[in-house]
Amino acid sequence: MANNLVLSNVYNQYLTTYAPQKSNSRYDAHKRSELKNIYNSMVRVNRDAPLYKIDTSEESRECVIGLKEESRVLHNNIVSVMGDTENLELDARIAYSTNESILSAQYSGGRDEGTSVSDTYDIEVKSLATPQVNLGMYLPKDTRDITPGKYAFDVSVSGQGYEFQYNIYEEETNFDIQNKLSRLINNSGIRLLSSVEEDGRGNAALRIESLQMGDHPDETAGAFTISDTSDRKVSGSVPYLGIDYVARKATDAELVINGEEVTSPSNLFLLDKRFEIKLNGISPEPGITATVGVKPDIEAAVENISNLIDSYNGFINSMSSYSTDAMRTNSLFNEMNGIVKTYGRELEQMGITVGEGKTLGLDKDVLTDYMTNANGVDSVEAIKKFTSSILRKSNQISVNPVEYLNKTVVAYKNPGKNFTNPYTASAYSGYMFNSYC
Repeated sequence: MANNLVLSNVYNQYLTTYAPQKSNSRYDAHKRSELKNIYNSMVRVNRDAPLYKIDTSEESRECVIGLKEESRVLHNNIVSVMGDTENLELDARIAYSTNESILSAQYSGGRDEGTSVSDTYDIEVKSLATPQVNLGMYLPKDTRDITPGKYAFDVSVSGQGYEFQYNIYEEETNFDIQNKLSRLINNSGIRLLSSVEEDGRGNAALRIESLQMGDHPDETAGAFTISDTSDRKVSGSVPYLGIDYVARKATDAELVINGEEVTSPSNLFLLDKRFEIKLNGISPEPGITATVGVKPDIEAAVENISNLIDSYNGFINSMSSYSTDAMRTNSLFNEMNGIVKTYGRELEQMGITVGEGKTLGLDKDVLTDYMTNANGVDSVEAIKKFTSSILRKSNQISVNPVEYLNKTVVAYKNPGKNFTNPYTASAYSGYMFNSYC
């Protein structure tokens, strides 16, 4: 137990000292299949690795641990922008509606939802979802025919009961009472909205509506009920004001989606787990629809590509700080530069060029024009291939960072008769615990 605690403290001390960034990214968590792939990669590396002596100096430890951590950060940054490691894709899509007066749409699906730009939904809105409305009697504003005293009434909202108590004073008019009750209901927080309506002829009525829309088949009385119970010492305010009268029942929205009739209890709903639909109005004529789908979001794609370039440059700049006698950084730079050259012509057309210090530069205006003229996100296939190659290289570095350390080869393995050994992995682990064991 004590030994495990000591080793844990040793690891944390070295990681804190040498790791360039500490990340709690969700991409540091792995599935069993991913861990198995990492293990198999280490086995293949160890099978082919020659026997060598490595420098165990403080400088070497810092370089190797830093290189491994930087490659992990680069990997996480790429996956956070491009998605699944086996099928990289720019997550840059936006929903559209061909008729905003009928409905508007937002895309809420992810990369794994399988949404194609060819997937569309034709939606006809036959009616909107409506709330229940209770409308009281229009009473003269400046008079009052109810006796002053203490009154109460009950309200039931979605099966939950509430009691309202209030006083009517001698000097109050009908209009005063209606405004008092309206404020009382609005401040109660029971999902009811109240207001006082005037008819322009000196009369006013109390209007109460539910915030919740849609039909309530399990509640025969409707979305809410107001009653004046008989056990009150002073009752009669509900029939006097007329607020128990249901002027309009709550109704569902009626839609036709791709020829199929459906209903929705709300004017805001999720379609096929991918589109947030907001109904704005009714189709002007039967058969008139609004088409909902997804299209490439060029602005978002440009920003994602910019983030990828920044992550690549951050890795290159960090590696430049490790240009010491202990590291073969030129070999690493040449490998990264070779990947850039492979896709150099396509990247240059998109506004991505090699700048000073082997970093990449990006002209967002050129990239935007390119994507606009070349039909959006699907046109940047070279970016996906380039990123995939960088991702593979980051994984290789992470599995075997000792590869880029200056070391002396003692013996090569017998070709064709290789066997698996833990030497390479032990070399990296040894940097953590050297001089502590």
